[in-house]
Amino acid sequence: MPEKKQHLLVPLDGSMPAEQPLEVASALADLTDADIHILFVSREPMPAEAVPAHARISRAWLTRVRTHHARGHAADCIRETARQLPASAILLSSHGATGNLDALAGHVTLGVLTDPPCPVYVVRSALSAESQIHRLRHVRRILVPLDGSDDAAQAVAEGAALATAANARLVLLYVLCDQPSAARAPAIWRYSDQIHHEMEAWRDEFMRSGFARERGGRACSTEVALRCGDPGEQIVQYAADEDCDMIITAWGGSLSAGRAQVVRRLLAQAPCPILFLRADHRPRRTTPEYRHDSSGVAAGGATPAGG
Repeated sequence: MPEKKQHLLVPLDGSMPAEQPLEVASALADLTDADIHILFVSREPMPAEAVPAHARISRAWLTRVRTHHARGHAADCIRETARQLPASAILLSSHGATGNLDALAGHVTLGVLTDPPCPVYVVRSALSAESQIHRLRHVRRILVPLDGSDDAAQAVAEGAALATAANARLVLLYVLCDQPSAARAPAIWRYSDQIHHEMEAWRDEFMRSGFARERGGRACSTEVALRCGDPGEQIVQYAADEDCDMIITAWGGSLSAGRAQVVRRLLAQAPCPILFLRADHRPRRTTPEYRHDSSGVAAGGATPAGG
């Protein structure tokens, strides 16, 4: 039976020309073998032929995308359209073109993230457009933070598929909230580099675990890194230090507790695009069936409507 076609939903609010958002979408669509669907939401009725002008889509793009229109609250319309397609992923910017970058994210982006019907790619609007273009054209390192949960395992499966498609390295980052007890209260005299060797031992033990071997998959190059400290801070710092091109994480859709603190840190400081997977959502594809064009495709920086 042939694989179902993937659909990437890209909401646009017409506040900026669509070229850059669509180039970002083009890069992701090429990687996941997806069609691009543009959604424009308005309060008033609108004929279908008027959507491209309001969304500021050039004629050159009209043959490469499908356009949709909906009336109502933007976040609700985005979720409903994603369900109807059904979309394999949604692409959003953290903020709209006129949004307050001091805020965690725009209200539309936060609204979609609290109840996403499918995975959601978010590109921070504060990031350099040129650097994000390069990252999405040449994905080399995909970072998946781990906490040992089934939700994290879901993110690893998605990361392995994308890493295989892009011929990239999958990095599994496990952050210890504190140093091992042996490091905090040594029974014997400690050498200055003892903690370094202890961390290496922890990393080797994790790599030998069934979780690391089975979830990481065999089709892509995988490595495990360990860090100590605040999880959100360490994830952002590691992604910046190691020049990661994408972060993938699963969460429960609430910004009030638990893993939401990590999500808040990523939305505020992540140096690269983020793929959010709803913790109770299982992707249709858990095997590396994506494709990658080694010649590269057009990508963009500032992304679609984040409101």
